[in-house]
Amino acid sequence: MTQDDIFLPYDRYTRLTAALANLEPCPFEGRITEDQIKRVLGEAGDIWPLEIRGDVIIAQLEDTEKKKRN
Repeated sequence: MTQDDIFLPYDRYTRLTAALANLEPCPFEGRITEDQIKRVLGEAGDIWPLEIRGDVIIAQLEDTEKKKRN
């Protein structure tokens, strides 16, 4: 093992593997696309590229502020 190994909670791991296994080919491309896989990684696995971390944090803060006002 290396320090770069990543372990996910079982429920997230299960959701992610199920979502990846159930992908259907894109009707326009005729294959499973990179974008489809990225979307599943983000939505089912909550795995996002490091480059967007700042944007995600800002969105979470904005959402928290909206909830406080309501």
